[in-house]
Amino acid sequence: MAVIFQDLRFAFRMLRKNPGFAMVAALTLALGIGANSAIFSVVNTVLLEPLPYQNPGRLLFLAGVLRQTGAVGANLSFTKFSQVKEQSHTLESAAAFYATTVSLETGREPEAVNAERVSADFFKVLGISSLRGRDFLPEEEAVGAAGVAIISDGFWHSHFAGDTNVVGRSVTLDGQAVMIVGILPQSFRFPLQFPEPDLWMPRVSDPSFLRPEQVRSGAGYLGVIARLRPGTKLAEAKAELDTIDARYRSQFNGFVDAEKFGISTATLEESLVGPLRPGLAALLAAVGFLLLIACANVANLLLARATSREREMALRRALGASGGRLVRQLLSESVLLSLFGGVLGVALAAGILPAVRAFSPGSVPRLAETRLDTNVLLFSVLLSFVTGILFGLAPSLQATSAGLHESLKEGARGSSSGGHRGKLRAVLVVAEMAVALVLMTGAGLLMQSFSRLMKVNPGFSSDHRMTFSLNLPPNRYAQPEMQRQFYHELFERVKTLPGVESAAATSYLPLAGANRFVFFCPEDTICQGVGKDPLTALHQISAGYFETASTPLLQGRAFTERDSASSSPVAIVNQMLAERYWPGKNPIGRHVANSRDMIQREVVGVVSDVKFNALNVANSEQMYLPLEQVPWPATTLVVHWQGDPQALVSGIRAKIAEIDSNLPITSVASWDSIVAASAAQPRVLSQFVGVFAGFALLLAAIGIYGVMAYSVAARAQEMGIRISLGAEARDIVKLVVGQGMRLALVGVAIGMAASLALTRLISTLLFGVKATDPVAFSLAAMVLTVTALAACYLPARRATHVDPMVVLRFQ
Repeated sequence: MAVIFQDLRFAFRMLRKNPGFAMVAALTLALGIGANSAIFSVVNTVLLEPLPYQNPGRLLFLAGVLRQTGAVGANLSFTKFSQVKEQSHTLESAAAFYATTVSLETGREPEAVNAERVSADFFKVLGISSLRGRDFLPEEEAVGAAGVAIISDGFWHSHFAGDTNVVGRSVTLDGQAVMIVGILPQSFRFPLQFPEPDLWMPRVSDPSFLRPEQVRSGAGYLGVIARLRPGTKLAEAKAELDTIDARYRSQFNGFVDAEKFGISTATLEESLVGPLRPGLAALLAAVGFLLLIACANVANLLLARATSREREMALRRALGASGGRLVRQLLSESVLLSLFGGVLGVALAAGILPAVRAFSPGSVPRLAETRLDTNVLLFSVLLSFVTGILFGLAPSLQATSAGLHESLKEGARGSSSGGHRGKLRAVLVVAEMAVALVLMTGAGLLMQSFSRLMKVNPGFSSDHRMTFSLNLPPNRYAQPEMQRQFYHELFERVKTLPGVESAAATSYLPLAGANRFVFFCPEDTICQGVGKDPLTALHQISAGYFETASTPLLQGRAFTERDSASSSPVAIVNQMLAERYWPGKNPIGRHVANSRDMIQREVVGVVSDVKFNALNVANSEQMYLPLEQVPWPATTLVVHWQGDPQALVSGIRAKIAEIDSNLPITSVASWDSIVAASAAQPRVLSQFVGVFAGFALLLAAIGIYGVMAYSVAARAQEMGIRISLGAEARDIVKLVVGQGMRLALVGVAIGMAASLALTRLISTLLFGVKATDPVAFSLAAMVLTVTALAACYLPARRATHVDPMVVLRFQ
């Protein structure tokens, strides 16, 4: 141990004697280590850290799966959830939940609060106990039971200043008194919802947005979590749930979710982070490549430095030092240098993390929890140590392998620039270029994919459109006529605001993350009833919605004020639905019906297909109904405006308050921001990999520049002789540039072959671009080659200014 400390002290003195070299090398390593530490902190939090629940490995997430396509993500019905809870023996417990918004009366302006309706044993399933107060009681699930709520720690502090006597106090939610019975621990998180709820209330059997007969006949609206019994395997639970589902399919044959929807079973962790693994793996690979390039750069610096220390090493060997002892000493310097770089890298990672957390936190579960914890710091230390060995081993072996007698000769300095050391430098340059090309090609593919994704026609225009989410509480707007009256007054008042060109409402805003599907029966099709008829997305919209959203009307007409509750039922369908069910025929005048009520609605128009779920998801059949004929309490107001957005928001709030002073706006956002958020994951991935590719290009250019500059300096005598013998400047430039470009082109060729093999691994992350896209490959190779040419040209120009008399006299 004493010898190791002695080596480290000596290494520190040697680095202190060369502060310029030490700083350049440490900063180069800091870039690679910092990027790795930052991305690893995300991977550690999102993928590696267990969920903050009791025995999280036993938690499951149950969802509906469309039998025909295998698409997972539908909600379960209350009836199916009840059957699972009653009949399962492999599950220790199960609980259901759904998100909602409530209006909190504060004595001033009403406040919209994100809330969650849960079954009474929800927190028991998760293994969470209240910090203060109690959990929900079974009897509090009953319809008509007194309202109770459990609040989050954040809500407790923001609304009650951490008052310890808040348990037992009542608050007014949606006009009704609700008693606070518990406070959750500060550490509690629920990443299945974003934003996370602040209020939790029992009872999931009577959602305000569904009629009782819809709930009783299998409408899906519940997320379900469950806990495996100890010793039970996931495969056993899947088999049992498949059996329960088959029994449900037979017993409740006429229900909405019986025929076409099964049960998907996965661990809670997999349901949260499974889709994120390919993207995070791509980011880890990108920062890994960046670190390899940084290591190659520093190794070249050490090789150049080793040349100036040949006589020192030779003298040490002559005085009895063994080769192994010298290698250990040089590796101590490398590791110490890498540790310095690691310290700077951790500081860099700490600066990067706030920016990482700011990138659309809702698109990556638990991203807001990302931090530099003990695991990340240990990873950084280990990475620094391994990096020091990686870039220091070869230069150390080379520095101690030179011939003793040759190194001690007076003219030996610079004599070994060729040979094995020169070959090693060349190999490192080739490796840098190859790795940089792989990273640049991957970045090019991802950026091209994102560019094409954002060029997809969503079927509407989001520019200068502001959206306001509204949720009419059922206790004040129980009757459809009340809802109609509210919307009628709202549109009339909003249209009077300065700068407002048009305004309309929709039950589900495209790309906002929600949708609703119903079974329907189109004309000329044999109807089989709920659960067996075709599915279509259903949206209730107000008159003027298509004009406000700039959705093209292809045939017929849009809804007007004349499409009221007393007029004939009408509908508008999208192009895909019309072409599928009436190919080659005119859909105008035909009829469609909801399979539940079988009310025949005349098709009066056909509109363009609209992207509702995501820009990269295929279009689906869509049907629109007039909001006047089929009111819906939860809507999004879309306003097309010109002018100051803050003035618009203030004006909308004031107009809503004129109608109902206790109704809050749930959320306010520009439609542009909603569209951008829907593509957050591919945007973040392309941006980060693009930045890392830019750093890789810079480091590769520095690497080849450094090697060629060192080569020119080492061959100064040769250049002087060539110039004295009549060589012109262009001959010297051609010689030096040719040497560097040969290395660069070999690296590009190897990088192209490696890219062809490796980019296939990110094919699932690409949209509209093949993993072997020739444009991305060609552009990456061209940019890297031009950069290498510029990096080689600068030392070549310096070589043409060599003064033969000065160089030959010095030599």
